[in-house]
Order: sequence, then C-alpha cells, then structure tokens
Amino acid sequence: MIDHSKLIDIPNYNTWKYIKQINQGFSDDLKYYIRDKYNREFFLRLSDSLLYDRKKQEHEIINTMTKLGVPSLQEIDFGNCDRGKSVYMLQTWIKGEILETALPTLSEDEQYKLGVGAGKILKKIHSIKSADRSDWYSIRMKQYLSSYKQYKEYGINYKYEKEISEYINRNVSLLKEEQVSLVHGDYHVGNMILSPEQKIIIIDFDRFDWKAPIEDLYKLAVFSRNISIPFCNGQIDGYTDNNPSSEFWERYCLYIAMTSFLSLLWGKMRSEEMYMHRKRLCDILIQDHNCFQDMIPKWSVILIIKKHL
Repeated sequence: MIDHSKLIDIPNYNTWKYIKQINQGFSDDLKYYIRDKYNREFFLRLSDSLLYDRKKQEHEIINTMTKLGVPSLQEIDFGNCDRGKSVYMLQTWIKGEILETALPTLSEDEQYKLGVGAGKILKKIHSIKSADRSDWYSIRMKQYLSSYKQYKEYGINYKYEKEISEYINRNVSLLKEEQVSLVHGDYHVGNMILSPEQKIIIIDFDRFDWKAPIEDLYKLAVFSRNISIPFCNGQIDGYTDNNPSSEFWERYCLYIAMTSFLSLLWGKMRSEEMYMHRKRLCDILIQDHNCFQDMIPKWSVILIIKKHL
C-alpha cells in the first residue's frame, strides 16, 4: 500500500491518476512509476531530506548530462516534500528493457556494438573534470587503507588477499598521475535501459562522485562481465577509441584490485549471503587476471587475438 501522504505536497500531485511503487535495487530511496491524467509518464524518487544538498547536485549533474548529449532521464522537478522530511526528484519515464535482461537475447555482434556505445557515453561523462586540485594520491590511499582496516576488523580473510595487496603496493604510484573527473559510480548493464529504438539510456546517477575516471570501469569487471563479454569488450573499445594502451590496463587493474577489499567488506556488512556473492565475483576477477600477474583480463585477450588473426 502506497503512503500518499509523502507525495501530496509535490506540485501537480492532484493530476496523477496512477502511482506504482518500484521495489528493486539496493538504494534506500523510494521509487515510483507515475502516470497523470494526460497519460504522461514519470519516474519519481524520494530520499531523506538530510540528503538535500547531495540530491540537488545529482539533479544539476543530470541536467549537465542532457546538455552534453548523454542519453539519460530528463529532470522535470526537484524539491522538498512529505512536510519537509523528504526530497523528491521527478524525471521522465523511459520505455524499454533493462539492458541486463536484454543483452542475452541479442547476437554477439549486437552486444558488442551496444558496448561500444556505452563506452563512448562513459567517455562523455568523464569529460567533466574536477576543478579541485587536491592530492588524489593521498585521498585515494586514505580511502583504500580505511576500507582495508575495516575489512580486517570484520574478520574477513580472503584467500587471495596477499596477491591483491602485493600488486597494489607495487603499482600504487600510478595514483599520483591521475586527473579526477566526474564518475557515474555504478556504471553497468543493470543501470542502462535499451529503448525500443535499440539505444542505450543511462539511469541511476545517485552514486556520482569525483574520482579517477578508470575507477568507473570496476562494475564492468565484476557485473557486466558476467552478463555479456562482447558488451564489455565493446565498452573498452568505445571508451579507448579501439586502442586500450598498456597504461590503460595498468590503471584498470590497479583500481580493480584496490576496490576488491571494499567490495568484500560491503557484502559482509549486508549479509553472509551477499558476502558469498561478492566473494564469487572476486574469485572471477582473480581468475581473469591470473592472480594479478596479467594486466589484461582473459576475456579481452581473446578479442585482441581475434583482431590480429
């Protein structure tokens, strides 16, 4: 049963004829599908009012994405509701299918082409550079050491911990050369919609951040990779203009390694079931990179060989 009392002070609420709550994803936000008396469709997202400043930034970023030509939800309205206890974002409703479920029904060539498009879109998002010239090396190392400390405090002992730590220690100097940009923060096939016109539309910017851009490819390695390898290869090619350099792979591999402990920790904090799921994902990462002896994952090496045959 939907609690309409949270919504009634949103402008034009009285024109809404159909409201359905959407229960999916890990966010604490409340999400709704809206259809008004003119048969216009909307997506509504409610967050705690304490997140007002963060949500205002997200609202502004999505508007910037529209100006950049990034295909995403269009912002319609933003403000407080629920007598000031919540903040709402009202956006256009996008027709289509979540790419995660659509990809397996397509040919490998179609999957690859969609990946190329996703890579080009991500490159546009990363074109917004941070004006803050803070010491990224110190910031990222502090984040990493904090997550690793918590990982140990939770009593987690991942079997490949030694290999991951040693690889990070050997390559961490790469952080010193990074330029921080806007990142989506959760860029994978579960946050993309395939429109009836077979175009990708990016959703869920709520985890946006300012980081080294290649860190945005982590979800490709642990999520999209298990849905469609042709798509992942396409995304890499689209992002690098068909020329991923050795430096690109070094940075890609470093950020994957640095995020592994945080991923395991996040799973442990949620539930034992989620921890085991994250552990399986890390196992796949380790296999893909041969215990971090190989920078290029096995699934991409295969494509590189094919390109040179």
